[in-house]
Amino acid sequence: MGVKELLVKGLCSTPKYIDMSCRYDKQGSIYDDQCQDIEEFYHYKSEEAIMRCNAKDAALQLKTPLRLFDLGCGSTTKSQYLINELLANKVNVEYTPIDVSKDFLQHACETLKNIYGNRLKVDPIAGDFMNVIPQIGKYRGRKVLLWLSGLQCFPLDTQHQLLSKISESMEGDDSLLMTADITQDKAVIEKAYLDFDDSKPFAKLYTNGVHVANRELGGNIDLSQFILEGRHVEDKDVSRASYNQVWLRSLCNQSYYLEEVGKNVTFEEGEKLHLYSGNGISHKYTIPQLENALASVKLRVLKKWDNGNSVLLLSTRENEL
Repeated sequence: MGVKELLVKGLCSTPKYIDMSCRYDKQGSIYDDQCQDIEEFYHYKSEEAIMRCNAKDAALQLKTPLRLFDLGCGSTTKSQYLINELLANKVNVEYTPIDVSKDFLQHACETLKNIYGNRLKVDPIAGDFMNVIPQIGKYRGRKVLLWLSGLQCFPLDTQHQLLSKISESMEGDDSLLMTADITQDKAVIEKAYLDFDDSKPFAKLYTNGVHVANRELGGNIDLSQFILEGRHVEDKDVSRASYNQVWLRSLCNQSYYLEEVGKNVTFEEGEKLHLYSGNGISHKYTIPQLENALASVKLRVLKKWDNGNSVLLLSTRENEL
């Protein structure tokens, strides 16, 4: 389903929502990168640290040669720690960065070319994960799927679907190397994710989906007529995870015409426009929750590296008898 279809589906639903993925156009990806500079935003720093400190050990665990598929590669800054170690070990590696934003992906590839030149073969894929992961499964060589903090962005039911597709795409010596947020301190989480200062990139990132909707659907939804709100929901059930919810609350009765699709979207005073689909976003896990999620799709954790806020997990598909 394309961005336009996702937007129409969400704005015509009850309750109304804008899928989280719709905010990641080129500008949204820039806001996402800017979030790393926020002092309170612990996650980027902890994830950068776990990759920087453990990439060497992780690289040694991988069987070679290999093709590295980077799901939601972003700027590739953290992925480069692993790439550097593989190249230092003289591993024959091909790198496939994957991102929903074609423009941002092109910029990332230009950066990689400047850094690595001919030492790294780069073959990018632009698209959403549901469509891209089956393509990965068609690759017959040994592959490593790198997924840095991607799982936590999706609603729980979609997480299971994506992990299932990843597991189905793997065989033999293939591996999944993924990170996740394991922070459990509610005050730390709220300070990092739920400070809605308009001058900070987080607020701009959350509301960028509205700008995308206006552009793609020919709308003129006025953000000044909404207020940004949110909450953190704790859930320790081993089959679930804790998560954040963020929404725009309408300050008045208002209606907008979406010219590209010929539809009106109406908000009553106090009505919420959810900035996520499903149960929420920015999931926080316990280690047992992650192990359970992976085991449910026949993925077995071989090794884990933990620094208190982030965890790096190396998994492989269980052999079927």
